[in-house]
Amino acid sequence: MHCHQKTIKQKIKVSGKGLHTGEKIDVVLSPMPVDSGLWFLRADQPDAQPVLAATENVSDTRLATTLGRGRNSVGTIEHLLAVLGGLGVNNLKVEVCGPETPIFDGSALPWVELLQNVGLQTFNSPRPCRRVRRPFEIIDGDAFVRVEPASTFSVDFTIDFPGFLKVQNRVFTFSEQAFVSEIAPARTFCLLSDVEKMQRNGKALGGGLDNAVVVSDQGVLNPEGLRFPDECVRHKILDFLGDLALAQTPILGRFTACKAGHALNQRFLAEMLAAPDYLEPLTPAAPARRSERVDREETFDYRPSLSALKQAWAH
Repeated sequence: MHCHQKTIKQKIKVSGKGLHTGEKIDVVLSPMPVDSGLWFLRADQPDAQPVLAATENVSDTRLATTLGRGRNSVGTIEHLLAVLGGLGVNNLKVEVCGPETPIFDGSALPWVELLQNVGLQTFNSPRPCRRVRRPFEIIDGDAFVRVEPASTFSVDFTIDFPGFLKVQNRVFTFSEQAFVSEIAPARTFCLLSDVEKMQRNGKALGGGLDNAVVVSDQGVLNPEGLRFPDECVRHKILDFLGDLALAQTPILGRFTACKAGHALNQRFLAEMLAAPDYLEPLTPAAPARRSERVDREETFDYRPSLSALKQAWAH
């Protein structure tokens, strides 16, 4: 796992469409000093207060993870949080003009490219992390999330859907390279039979074949097909990593999940963090190269790079 604290080298401005609202969303990512944490702010709401990206501030888990409440809430944050965790960025301010972050192409790859384009600043300060001391499990019917002690981070995830998708399983052991190439490119997905119901409930209003994998009983409707044969379970791992980032520190352990979604992920995390003696703190002490803060500003109109997509499809 990443041992030292990081932020981005310069401010980033980006725009995109919201998956659930269909609105054009403007986002500004700004560097923050050591020990700041990750903060979200509704920049379009007068007198809005910043919200720390922590599990106690989660207000909604229906089809996405939402921080804050009412007009001070920001939804669909899990892809960005997964990338911040995957690249080791733990000090950042995210200002959002709209009720959710952009969906881009439905994966986390756009966020990876944006952060890699501006570069990351590594601080000399160690990044605290925690290690699982004994097993912990949450069960909800035939769905569950479990963690056992381990010296690394891994997740074994299983999905089980009717029709074309059926059962998919994948084991992911963390490395930054594996996250970027194997998990970040996996797009969000839905069943065609669920689309009308979601839209009646005011969800997925911005969804389409350009930002989601849509699956019917006959197969995948997207003309380009899948980026991976098991793209859907890879995306579930991506969502899980984003939800787990709300622990605020990396957690070393062997995680197993079956048929879990945002609600169960957050229930698991909240109850594990509240329970005594399940986690022990670890603080790496090795020195790191200090880099200087850069206060420049970059603006990006995101378009997925062909080379990045080819790399994703190759895997």
